[in-house]
Amino acid sequence: MTEWRRISAWLAPRLFWAACALAGAFALWSRPAPACEICVEDHVAATYDYAVVAKAEAAGRKVLFVAVRGKDAAAPASEAAIRRALAAVTAVDRASIRTSTFPSAASFAWNPKRYDPADLLRAVNGGLGGSGLTLVALKVI
Repeated sequence: MTEWRRISAWLAPRLFWAACALAGAFALWSRPAPACEICVEDHVAATYDYAVVAKAEAAGRKVLFVAVRGKDAAAPASEAAIRRALAAVTAVDRASIRTSTFPSAASFAWNPKRYDPADLLRAVNGGLGGSGLTLVALKVI
């Protein structure tokens, strides 16, 4: 019986420290969590440009912040497709288009007298036709 106590006394601390080392390795191995992609403010902050907002307010325009949804939303080709679709809508100020790859978002100024946000997004999403992308309204300033 004393033999088992001696083995236990020798084994227990080693198992404890091995478990601590393994837990520490897992803690160091894990990657940091990215910003919450669901949060509206993360999308707004990614594409916010004070100069665009100030210029839009002075001209009587609004700025729409949108999330970009789709399989390859962060790809460079997706950004180009979004810019083309936005530029094709006459109410959008082309110089105000801002995009972000992470989180996948865009913002732009537009003339609210010509389109309301829902009609504007229908027109833009129609222009995104076979790309698999969709813009979703998040906030209007």
